[in-house]
Amino acid sequence: MHVVFLSTNQTKGGAAIAANRYFDAYCSEGGNASYGAGSIQKPGPGIVSLRHSWPLRKLVKHRFKKEKRKTQKLKIPNEGYWSAPLSSRFRFSRINNLKPDLVCMNWINDDFLSIGEIGRFKVPVVWVFHDLWAVTGGCHYPGSCNGFESSCGNCPKLKYPGENDWSRYIWQRKYEAWTDLNMTILCPSNWMAQQVKKSRLFGDKRIEVCPYSIETEIFKAMDSTSLREDLGIQPHQKVLLFGAVNSMQDTRKGAHLLVEALERLEGRIDPDELVFMVFGARESPALEKVPFRVINLGFVSEKEDLARYYAASTAFVLPSLEDNLPNTVLESLACETPVVAFDIGGISDMIDHNENGFLIDRIDTAKLADALEQMVKMPDDLYQKMKKAARRKIEEKFSRKVVGQKLTEIFNAVVQK
Repeated sequence: MHVVFLSTNQTKGGAAIAANRYFDAYCSEGGNASYGAGSIQKPGPGIVSLRHSWPLRKLVKHRFKKEKRKTQKLKIPNEGYWSAPLSSRFRFSRINNLKPDLVCMNWINDDFLSIGEIGRFKVPVVWVFHDLWAVTGGCHYPGSCNGFESSCGNCPKLKYPGENDWSRYIWQRKYEAWTDLNMTILCPSNWMAQQVKKSRLFGDKRIEVCPYSIETEIFKAMDSTSLREDLGIQPHQKVLLFGAVNSMQDTRKGAHLLVEALERLEGRIDPDELVFMVFGARESPALEKVPFRVINLGFVSEKEDLARYYAASTAFVLPSLEDNLPNTVLESLACETPVVAFDIGGISDMIDHNENGFLIDRIDTAKLADALEQMVKMPDDLYQKMKKAARRKIEEKFSRKVVGQKLTEIFNAVVQK
């Protein structure tokens, strides 16, 4: 069986990194697979570039930009990412030329595949839901809106919502294109599976749950003495780490809540005792409000560097308002670094409260501040137990072997059905 994994990017962005980890885990267990992407960052075995030649690439980019301009006119600013891929991207025949027995679609938005092209596959499709775009009228995370449970419309993210607005139009195009598709939905988290089951588009499809894997030989506990010295971090100081793609700008990741929680800790933790470290962030006025020393690491592209920053930290903090199964949590736990996060989305699939981190039961900056203070002031014997539990969770549930075997089981069952 030849499985073709599809992704807009190979490793650029969280969903692409996760897709590449699925591919790696499946191949490590003997799976025969190719990874086709529109943009390749690191060529290697099985990696296939589906990038267009210049004239066609220019046409596709033009169509994509035209769709974005229309969406920007209709959508309320800063209301999250929105995709409306209606025009052809001209990759369908090239994907067929790879002769797949099964297609494993990942994040295929932007200029990679259109709604119509997704509906043309004749082989079984396993679609990995890295977010909820496939079930909505365009948004990737709907927040408190449950319009996707019926057929969208009256969208709270649009400037001019109505029963037959832009979201209803996009949703209808999806319904017409995908109704008869032989498709299995693969959800990285139990939360995502629950959301998909509520949707009118895919609630009656076969739904499987399989988490992302992690490179445990890269993300691991390590001596961080020299790195801390290079960063000017004193041996007695505790370090709270936060990061994501555009970490300080993406409201969904909750940076504004974390800054507020850190402000609450002023006077409760000595400024000399704590350092706040952030990656994936441009310079932001919000960082100036943090009452502790701030180290902005900028954009970290190499996994090995990222692993060193996790290992040098006391805890990783993820105050997301919506999330599926964030790579950052897996990476941190693999480095024996506990995590503090709100109990939303798929976070509870990774964090066992009071064992390998803290889960905060509601979006509340006062509670977040309390959890951070508790983590920073935790007795060393309890902290060491939490560190070991963090790594143990990864080895038991998120290793290449565990995930690769699960993917093999799912793919075989889908093809043999």
